[in-house]
Amino acid sequence: MPALAGDPTTGPADGELYFRVLGPLTVERRGEPVPVGGPQHAVALALLLCHADEPVPVDALVAELWRDRPPRSHRVQVQGIISELRRRLAPGGRAAAPIVTRPSAYLLHTAPGGLDLRQFSDEVAAAAAARATGDNATALRLLDVALARWRGPAFSGLTGRSIESTAATLREARLDAAAERIDARLADGRLSGLVAEVGALIGERPLDERFHRQLMTAHHRLGRPADALAAYRELRGRLVRELGIEPAGPTQELHRRILAGESDAAGPSHATAARASAHRQLPPDIADFVGRERELRALRRWLARGASAGAVPIVAVEGMAGVGKTRFAVHAAHRFADAYPDGQFYLDLRGFSAESAPAAPGAVLESLLRRLGVPAPAVPESVADRSALLRDRLADRRVVLVLDDAADEAQVTPLLPATADCLVIVTSRRALALDGACVVALDVFSPVEARELLTGLLGRDRVAAEPASVEELAGRCGHLPLAVAVAGRRLRGRPAWRVEHLLARLSDPDRGLTEFAVGARGVEDVFALSYRALPAGRQRLFRLLGVHLGDDLTAASTAALVGVDPADAERDLEALLDEHLVQQVRPGRYELHDLLRRYAARQAAATPDEAAVARRRLVDWYVATADRATRLIRRFPLPPVGSPPESVAPVPGFGDEEAALRWLDAEFANLRSAIHGAADLPSWRDAVVLVHLLQPYLVRRGQVDDALVTLRAAAAAARRLDDPVAEAHTLTALGQAYDTAGRTDRALESLRDALARHVRLGQPVGEAATRHHLAMVFRRLGRHEDAIAEYRRAVALCRTAGDRMWEASALSGLSVDLHLAGRNGEALEQALRALSLQRVLGGPGLASVENNVGLLHARLGRHAEAIPYALRALAWQRRTGSRPGQANALANLAFSYARTGRPADAVRVAAEAVELARDLGPDLRANTWNTLGEAHRFAGDHRAALRCHREALDIATRIGEAEEQARARAGIHGATVPASA
Repeated sequence: MPALAGDPTTGPADGELYFRVLGPLTVERRGEPVPVGGPQHAVALALLLCHADEPVPVDALVAELWRDRPPRSHRVQVQGIISELRRRLAPGGRAAAPIVTRPSAYLLHTAPGGLDLRQFSDEVAAAAAARATGDNATALRLLDVALARWRGPAFSGLTGRSIESTAATLREARLDAAAERIDARLADGRLSGLVAEVGALIGERPLDERFHRQLMTAHHRLGRPADALAAYRELRGRLVRELGIEPAGPTQELHRRILAGESDAAGPSHATAARASAHRQLPPDIADFVGRERELRALRRWLARGASAGAVPIVAVEGMAGVGKTRFAVHAAHRFADAYPDGQFYLDLRGFSAESAPAAPGAVLESLLRRLGVPAPAVPESVADRSALLRDRLADRRVVLVLDDAADEAQVTPLLPATADCLVIVTSRRALALDGACVVALDVFSPVEARELLTGLLGRDRVAAEPASVEELAGRCGHLPLAVAVAGRRLRGRPAWRVEHLLARLSDPDRGLTEFAVGARGVEDVFALSYRALPAGRQRLFRLLGVHLGDDLTAASTAALVGVDPADAERDLEALLDEHLVQQVRPGRYELHDLLRRYAARQAAATPDEAAVARRRLVDWYVATADRATRLIRRFPLPPVGSPPESVAPVPGFGDEEAALRWLDAEFANLRSAIHGAADLPSWRDAVVLVHLLQPYLVRRGQVDDALVTLRAAAAAARRLDDPVAEAHTLTALGQAYDTAGRTDRALESLRDALARHVRLGQPVGEAATRHHLAMVFRRLGRHEDAIAEYRRAVALCRTAGDRMWEASALSGLSVDLHLAGRNGEALEQALRALSLQRVLGGPGLASVENNVGLLHARLGRHAEAIPYALRALAWQRRTGSRPGQANALANLAFSYARTGRPADAVRVAAEAVELARDLGPDLRANTWNTLGEAHRFAGDHRAALRCHREALDIATRIGEAEEQARARAGIHGATVPASA
């Protein structure tokens, strides 16, 4: 929030993080530094801070970290980097970390006063407000504080396209603030040392005429006109040499006045007289205007740099309905009004009006010419002649025109002046193709800006009384400025209401968007203007987007939803993008603002049959496409729970596993919604089939929580279908997921239930898979003989049923438990049998079996044989993007490295395994921590070993993992005895 009453901004509350980017990137808590990790962690944090309190797409992080050459496992590595940042920034636990996950993005929350960049911006804004009231002393104090926050170049030492671009922008902001400080000093008569200070700034920005005018003014006021004139000659020579242009009009005017010996050459000249007859027709500035400082600074820089190189500067302000385009345009016109003393005009073009058609250019021109003093009889008839007369009348004037709510380019073009001394600010809900325009694309407020607006409307005490509810209210508004303002005004007019009372009303589905209205001003009415302006086909597409499943959408999914060709869907989505009715989060992916989605769904509700058929098409397409994608990554066939539906919409093809995984990564949130959407249709069969199709993907990505949620939904759907076979197979998969999550009791309960059902139904493969998973639970509990018995039964069932894939997996698991039971010869025999069988079969299971064979060699002390197995398994798992597979292979590799005289390599790969396993199953986390502890012990770092084994013991004890508990205790003993000795 901008500083109040001329006060510099305060720092963060006690215990909150303080991020400093105006110089080297540092993080502090209570004045103490917080290490952020290695170079990649610093780059990721820097990019999040470049967009603090805004989502940063994963793709943007990948591009910043690896530019054009990301590794195959880039998404996994980004997850690891973010996970480590969370750990470092929140010592009390990652749940309290300021980095939160958004769909395909991450967002870093900063506390009030917790980012020096924001403090700098707020202090500069407060200084501008103080100068506007003539309080130069306060402005100087604020600017001194703001500029003192700089400790060097922003983000110094860090590289990356976005970071370097932001640093360059911040450098310009610092120089702009320095220029404001020089102006304040000149206005306050503080000339001591000013010449040297301005000279240094000219060294940083040698062609900035503002700095040169300040230098000329300082020399002149110090009684050194010859130096002032010399400064002008130096500037002019440089401009002519380097750019081939003369100094701008204000600089030449200052030069003329110094030559003429005028006593106040830097003060106003003809402007005072001109303003007596100027046209002041802007609407009043907005009292509760907040935010948009970044956009205003960028606009000011664009204008200061000569903007459109001799043509009229045009600013096109775009954005969705309710985002505050008119407010921004009027506010900007007031901010720049001093530079345009001959007139400030506001013209409502009514491009999207409920009461009338868009204003005709001829009528607008007639009105504007009359305001400029042209008598009615002298106004030409044709639009072309009126446009020419307007250009003539404005040719020698400095005027700002605000053209609000433009329908299209044809409406705007005749209204444009022809000289660079004017400024035109155009607003439109559409993306306008205006040559040379500076496009200002307004987005919704940040959470901080939304809270600031609500504070201005409700008062600090009321906001402080319900801080969580205020934050939730801003979120319910989607941070859309109009919605936030309407909600705030409703509360302001109802002092008896608590914020939570309005939240309850907003949660009522019968009220919907009607709650976002005060008097005649409502969000729904504003949206309706854009909707009604669409042709009928795009109205249909837009309203059906209201029933699209998930967070975002593509041309392919929209084609399935609407029942059109993907190319037609893409064309229509791009048209809606130009209308700012959808947003593009990254190329090819679109989303609707939450309130626009609710509005679209409300329109779709008027045609319920059409909406139901559209959602049916979409669900069928998602299930069919998931089937095609997961075929490339399945280790085992889809269990007999049903067949994927035939999609009437085109289903994309996938050339390889990587392409399939990219699609699954991008679409998973939507696929998860499709599970619930199928159940709502209802289409219980599609829900069950889709869940089972997704299990290989969830296992590969280590998303055990998602596996549990989706499998519970599938079990409920199978019960609704009254399909005992589907329910049995779902319970088997659910038991495996519970086991992976470390919930042993629930795993045993689910697997025993599933086993009884498979036996009763005569499902040998289902029974074999269930016994396989039961054996894994028994292994965790240290019941190796029980595990061996279950594996042998599973192998026999698989051979009877002819399922060689499950047989290879069961043989591999059997070998591990035989080793743990001390029967090493038989263990290696079964492991090699599994490997031989899996090599014949091929497929994703080969890496897992190779890893187990390597593990057995390692545990038998045959590390020379173990290492190649682990390396082959790791290469395969990296190629396929399996996080659990990579972590297991790395742990096995570290185990052997530590015991073959390579302790440094062991520590390195074990640390990578720990990082990969950080958000995976607890048994894997315990394994990797124990492995890292052993690696540290072999490297001689017993203190680090002790920490790792204690972490492993804590995890293993919680889930009852017998082997890892024993291993951790042995490691603690081994690390403690040398430490005490």
